[in-house]
Amino acid sequence: MSYTILCNNNIICHHFSGLEEEKEVEEEEGEEGECQVTKLKAEVANLKDEVAKLKKQVRELNDGFELSKAYNRNLKRAYVKLKRSAVKASKKSVIFGTADVLEYSLPQTSAADEESTDIPSGTILCPPFPDHIRALNTLLEEYKELQEGPHPNAELRNNVQSKLHRIRNVLGWMSKRQSGLAKLEFLNNQKRVKGWAGYLVDCGMARTTSLHYLKNVRQFLVYVKETPPKTSRVGQKDLVMGIRYLKSAIKGWNRHVVQHQMSVKGRKDAVMHTVVELQQCRRLALLAIPKLLSKLEHLHTNSSLWKLQGYVAAYLASLYGHRLGVFINMTDLEVSEAVHGDNDDYLLKMTHHKTNEAFGTAKMLLNKEEYGWLLKLIALKTKYASTKKCSKFVFFNTTFGRNRNLTKHLQMVWSEMQLKGDVNFITLRTAVATFARDRHGEDWVQRKSMARLMCHDTATADRHYAMDLSVEQARNVRLLLEQAQETTNSRTRPQTEVIKRQDSCIITHV
Repeated sequence: MSYTILCNNNIICHHFSGLEEEKEVEEEEGEEGECQVTKLKAEVANLKDEVAKLKKQVRELNDGFELSKAYNRNLKRAYVKLKRSAVKASKKSVIFGTADVLEYSLPQTSAADEESTDIPSGTILCPPFPDHIRALNTLLEEYKELQEGPHPNAELRNNVQSKLHRIRNVLGWMSKRQSGLAKLEFLNNQKRVKGWAGYLVDCGMARTTSLHYLKNVRQFLVYVKETPPKTSRVGQKDLVMGIRYLKSAIKGWNRHVVQHQMSVKGRKDAVMHTVVELQQCRRLALLAIPKLLSKLEHLHTNSSLWKLQGYVAAYLASLYGHRLGVFINMTDLEVSEAVHGDNDDYLLKMTHHKTNEAFGTAKMLLNKEEYGWLLKLIALKTKYASTKKCSKFVFFNTTFGRNRNLTKHLQMVWSEMQLKGDVNFITLRTAVATFARDRHGEDWVQRKSMARLMCHDTATADRHYAMDLSVEQARNVRLLLEQAQETTNSRTRPQTEVIKRQDSCIITHV
């Protein structure tokens, strides 16, 4: 038994020794595994660094590719533009003469052909503005600051930029082949001023556009006359003569512009919305708006939202004739601060619109149901914006900012209502102003009140929006003229009494 035990002990001892050896082997293998894992981790880290470097290189290459692509695209456009300019210049070029003689002609050999003014219609080909003259750049910069004022908006900046573009064209025309440009002596050349006015006609530019050129140049000359720069050596008398000539040219231009406006009015009259269409628009909008509001309260879809805003805008614009700016600039605060009347109606006052400087706030009187539409629009915006930042405007877009596509939505619902003609806020404004004049007369107090509510005076309405007389109106006027010439109560020829006195005769009226 003892042997067995010893054997067993030996066996056990041998067994334990084998386990220790296995453990040592496993430890050695574990250490080797850990080393391998560490090496693998290091390799992976190196690979990641290499991948990151490669990605960075790819991004840099992509950026460089995009830059080179854009650069090549710009080069191609510039090449095409230069090629076209070269082709035009080879066919029809404009040559500017000296201060004494101004020529804008084709480069022909004969002197008779050189007087030709065959210029592409509507094309302005002018010498470049002399940008290298520091005094001229300073003068234009000061004039720009004066025109923009202390707080310019985007629209005013755009208008001022257009003015400066026209003035630069004129200065390029006047300063061609002249010296001492900083002294502004090239402005006293009356022949070139007259040549510029004639060139505007010969190049086929529209009279309305050319009138803007003349007015802008006259304003600039008045500015130079009143505040001449230090380097100026042009005489006040010369500037006065140029201003007088431009005033005369503008007066002659106005006749053609009025004729153009009358032709435009005639075209508008042929496609103007009728009273029935405006009434049908409001009737259908009254039916559609409550359904869309109910639908949007349960399920928000962009198509339903666009339709709702289009119907609300169509309803209000067909009634009041306000411009687009009145609607897209309407704020939540202005709606909440509406004045509540005794008849359960609400007076809205919109501050930001085109003619607020002359007419103050734009106003709309809404009943309880119409006012509720605007409140529900604001509630929908607040509901669906959730955590996103809401804008302050009533008519909003998908990002809950100001909806600048309101005209598009107006046209969509107009087509859905199956109403005729192309519609926008100006066509609705034209129809509303015209029907106000036709119904209430041109000098009635009611019509002036309506025009003031629409934020333009009656003179502007007649000049730009109200149409000419219709056949029925002309027939009524003719009846009035015929009644004025009826012989029932007409005056007879005055009786005369002749008194003879020797060689003379005196005739007296009784």
